[in-house]
Amino acid sequence: MARESEAGEVKENHDVRKTEDKAAKAMILDSSGLFHIRNAYIISEIANAGYRLVTTSLIANEVKDIRSKALLDLINIEIIDPDPNTINSIKLNNPKLSDADASIVALASLMATSGVEVGVVTDDVGLIRALRRYVKDIKVITINVKGRGKQK
Repeated sequence: MARESEAGEVKENHDVRKTEDKAAKAMILDSSGLFHIRNAYIISEIANAGYRLVTTSLIANEVKDIRSKALLDLINIEIIDPDPNTINSIKLNNPKLSDADASIVALASLMATSGVEVGVVTDDVGLIRALRRYVKDIKVITINVKGRGKQK
């Protein structure tokens, strides 16, 4: 999918496999990860550990607050959209998932089957369960938010 930046540039983000300029590891950010991680240092450390930072346009479109939008621009996240049919298939088997969450599962599955080591940053229990069903050896980084109970 192409994403237009504020400067009007269009970025193409189609290849999910390892290339010379792309890491063989990817960390997919759910909107909850963007909302609750207020320290860009944490995200930059993930990137410094060799992970590509990616999400889907459905997730990026959920981001409304200024801080999270600024974080999206600061970390230069890649937007990769999986096939809508895959998202619909995941939704059929997991009707409680939102379209955005199903897009994360579809992207994680696509990347993992392409040989990419995949992790997801989220606090969404339903999303975590679906990820564990669809993606073998998925790494999940959970966000512990005050007042929402224990870390998952």
